[in-house]
Amino acid sequence: MFSGCIEDNEKDDLTAIKVDFVFEIERTAENPLRGFYTNYAWGEPVIDFPASLEFAYIPLSELMSGPTNFTFETGLETRLNAAEERGHQLVLRPYIDYPKLDSGLPDFLSDEVEMRAYSEHGGGFSPDYENPKLKSALLAFIEEFGQEYDGDSRIGVIQLGLLGFWGEWHTWPHEDWFPGSEFQSEILNAYVNAFNQTLLQVRYPVVDSPNLRIGFHDDSFAYSTVGDVNWYFHPSLVAAEANESWRDNPIGGEIRPELQWDIFDENINISIEKQDFDLCVNTTHASMLLNYAAFGGGLNTTAERENAEAAALSLGYALHISNATFVGEQLEIYIENRGVAPFYPTLELQAQDSNGVISSIEIPRITAEQGPQKYIINTSMLDSPSTEMPWILSLHSDYVLPIQEILFATKPGNALIQVK
Repeated sequence: MFSGCIEDNEKDDLTAIKVDFVFEIERTAENPLRGFYTNYAWGEPVIDFPASLEFAYIPLSELMSGPTNFTFETGLETRLNAAEERGHQLVLRPYIDYPKLDSGLPDFLSDEVEMRAYSEHGGGFSPDYENPKLKSALLAFIEEFGQEYDGDSRIGVIQLGLLGFWGEWHTWPHEDWFPGSEFQSEILNAYVNAFNQTLLQVRYPVVDSPNLRIGFHDDSFAYSTVGDVNWYFHPSLVAAEANESWRDNPIGGEIRPELQWDIFDENINISIEKQDFDLCVNTTHASMLLNYAAFGGGLNTTAERENAEAAALSLGYALHISNATFVGEQLEIYIENRGVAPFYPTLELQAQDSNGVISSIEIPRITAEQGPQKYIINTSMLDSPSTEMPWILSLHSDYVLPIQEILFATKPGNALIQVK
């Protein structure tokens, strides 16, 4: 609805326009940087589930062929372009050691780095992370990676990877194989120095990561996320004083694979214990989760599909315009975040007239507890709104793909001021 006095279509005569908007989160199902996503290397989706992201593990051997030689064109560009063609940004994790798979150690290091065989997790070979040539190669890779791809809108998040089984920053139960805290810190800081714009995540709040511009990813989400066990995800964040990191850095991860196929079916007894999904989301403020089963055939009933869609919508941000008021040459807009996390990259609020002229302001990260926040746009350059040609409010970020839209969790309406 709109209220106020409108004497004619001239803007100078519009003494007041106020529009109240209605919340509608369902329209944000494909908003960037939130929700569920899949790994296309594991199989093409057989279910048309909404997504703005996709995932890829990438062996370092496909990205690096020598101490200063890199193969991004063949090892990364093809993946990035394929994701973009599907309208997705890529969440990626480079690795050396992935149990059950061939080693991702680059060939030029194969005769230089000792590899330790293990049988756990399906077996594999763990490199000697204290090897000077391997250390040098990893730091050189990170530096070049950042120079080539920092701020590339095709990348949603980089999970640091490189160290440990699955690039997951552990070698359990062979804990003495994992590199010491000094080299862990070198890797963390190398990533932060190389990537000033691109969002980063690491598996655990190790060494100085809580003080760096790095988020975290829980790869056993809804299994060992919350509780009073010290190695569980959220308790480990609390112990490291990193449980408020979500305010500045995104929380991601993967629903525990054994849970994915049945977690949203209320009539199935799952083989391993699951935690309350909503509690895990609200506690961690997670924005995005790998959930292959949602795309790969794991949703077999209407109820299960609806539960999964609601769960995906509960992740990340949900920016809503509660109302907008035009007075004089100022448009006052109240925005609130009804989601569990903010939108992290730089974000603009735009008002556009019928001729495509845009007036905009940058808005900071908004969290739910802040409530509605007022933003003022100068409309002096905009033509007057009318029923046939209303002003359109929208969000814009250079961080996302040009074809992606950051939609408000708001019904567009049909007043003189509308939401895209």
